[in-house]
Amino acid sequence: MLSKPIRATLAVAAIVFSATCGAQAQDPQKFYQLQSVVELGGSGTSWDHIDYDQTKKLVYLSRRADGLTVVDANNGKVVANVANAKGTGSVAFAPKLDRGFTANTDGSTSVFKLSDFSPVDRISFGDNFDGVVYDEGTNILAYQQADNSRELLVDAATMKLATTIEVEGDQLERPTLDGKGNLYLPLRDKSAVYKIDLRAKKIVAHWDVSEKCTEPSGADYDAATDRLFLGCRGKQTNPQLVVVDGASGKTVASAPIGRGVDDVIFDPATKLIYTANGLDANVVVYKQGDGDKYSLSEAFSTRAGMRVMRLDTETKLIYGMTADYTVDPSKKNLAAISPFYPNRIFPDTFVMLTYGRGAPAK
Repeated sequence: MLSKPIRATLAVAAIVFSATCGAQAQDPQKFYQLQSVVELGGSGTSWDHIDYDQTKKLVYLSRRADGLTVVDANNGKVVANVANAKGTGSVAFAPKLDRGFTANTDGSTSVFKLSDFSPVDRISFGDNFDGVVYDEGTNILAYQQADNSRELLVDAATMKLATTIEVEGDQLERPTLDGKGNLYLPLRDKSAVYKIDLRAKKIVAHWDVSEKCTEPSGADYDAATDRLFLGCRGKQTNPQLVVVDGASGKTVASAPIGRGVDDVIFDPATKLIYTANGLDANVVVYKQGDGDKYSLSEAFSTRAGMRVMRLDTETKLIYGMTADYTVDPSKKNLAAISPFYPNRIFPDTFVMLTYGRGAPAK
């Protein structure tokens, strides 16, 4: 089980996975397969997060140099390229304000109307941004300013800076919210998590999770059990899904996943936890049981480099993004991630991928 030593954990996971593979031959409709590919084009050199408007069924793809692309999930058509959003790495939605807010690499945020995607403003808060999330209960936008080791809290209604929170490290990953006014911020280079009270606008806990989780790079939260799910790269030799008590910071479970994890998604309805693992080109899925017990549900292949994803909680479709790439020996390589981490993206190869259960419709 997951609370036992890693060797035992791997053995159990292997048993569960073997049983799953056997079941697949009998009932392929239970398992995820590639359903469709939307070609996005573009000449940019990188991409970052995907965000999803569940109500309108719109997929927002942050492609930095290529800006922010919006795809209608119902038909796979591009419906907008948001103006004045070059450099975006993620986007947050405030439906009651009819506003979307991007986090741009130059430290600005592009504000636009959700109703028609028209630009409202582009406001600078410094020289770098890595991500943004919005908490409706506090009306706070939380921006990660990793290069400056800061979390910026901004009032979404006025777009005024509410406070700046200094943190350790310079690899701030995408945080998650608990719906109760708290934000959980993973620090990849410090193998730690900050719990930030958005109402008090201060850090209320700082947890070292390095015993089981090194390089946390993705997070999600389960309100029913007060559990924080962390995707941990483990220096790419021991990648793990780690489960942390949201009140105490204690690690309560862990399980192996693929290399190059970025996004982690928890579905409260099915109790499934998804991890997108770009280096191993797979999504590993675990089932949450009682008493902090987790079992492997499946592990399905994706296209190489698909490290970000979003889930439609109604259809259970998963949306991912990647592009064709190579390793150019003449260019700098992020060897700390992988000896062969891609450093050259081929133009016009960006795609949005949709995965769903069962064979694709013909």
